[in-house]
Amino acid sequence: MTAAAASSAGAALRHNGTEAPFGSYAPTLLQRILIDLAQYTPLGRGSLRWGIAAMLEKLRPGPIDVTRLGLKMRLHYYGGHYSEKKMLLKIDQYDREEIEHLTRDMEPGFHFVDIGAHTGMYAFAVKAKRPDAKVIAFEPNLRYADRLKFNIEANAFRDFALVSAAVGAEHGTLPFYTEHDALNGQGPAIQVPVVPLYETLTAHGFSRVDGLKIDIEGYEDRVLFPYFAAAPQAMWPRVLLMEYCQGNLWERDCLALCEQLGYRRIFSSELNTVLVRDKSA
Repeated sequence: MTAAAASSAGAALRHNGTEAPFGSYAPTLLQRILIDLAQYTPLGRGSLRWGIAAMLEKLRPGPIDVTRLGLKMRLHYYGGHYSEKKMLLKIDQYDREEIEHLTRDMEPGFHFVDIGAHTGMYAFAVKAKRPDAKVIAFEPNLRYADRLKFNIEANAFRDFALVSAAVGAEHGTLPFYTEHDALNGQGPAIQVPVVPLYETLTAHGFSRVDGLKIDIEGYEDRVLFPYFAAAPQAMWPRVLLMEYCQGNLWERDCLALCEQLGYRRIFSSELNTVLVRDKSA
């Protein structure tokens, strides 16, 4: 998107000083045709997805309001927003196996923690299958937190808390690197608040954690080690979904920790791994 188009799209998102209501950016007829081609044919896969997205943007810059997983979603798919491209054009392939393992055995009132929620795909997948789930999502990037907040409100979710902060060992601040390819400690940064996980969960009424997903660009150890040290076993997640492709940045081995605590791997991809802890452990 050009700077002029981005400015125009940003201005259009405001209606009397507030976010325009959901449905204001329903796809045009031609956009719907392209989206359907991506959803129901191989054109939505791999690099072809980028071509479809570029054509959508030429037809009308800005976000698109659609229904995905039975939920209302305003998706900013343009530019380098990879996750929202997938959510718009091929959501059934978005971390499909990871989400299947996470949501397979959800019981009523499933308690889910999403650390590094980004645009909320995992949290929405949980809510789509279990509307009664209790969810808390942590996202320090205000751009994505605002988008997530809009979609939470568009769906009138209950028991869905959004914390616009990073997670760490204790309260404080830290630099958050804003460029997509520089989240591991390089490039321009902003200062964001940091909150301890166990204290924040209990403050939001969590007495257990059924599922936890963590994807924070190689800083997973700075959260998991303090959390397991502070939290009673009743608060240890039964299912733990973790990005480990940047494990070379860990100061301490999260996978070794999980194995010591009784977790076993049930799935691994190039990016993520899913671990479970038996109730008897």
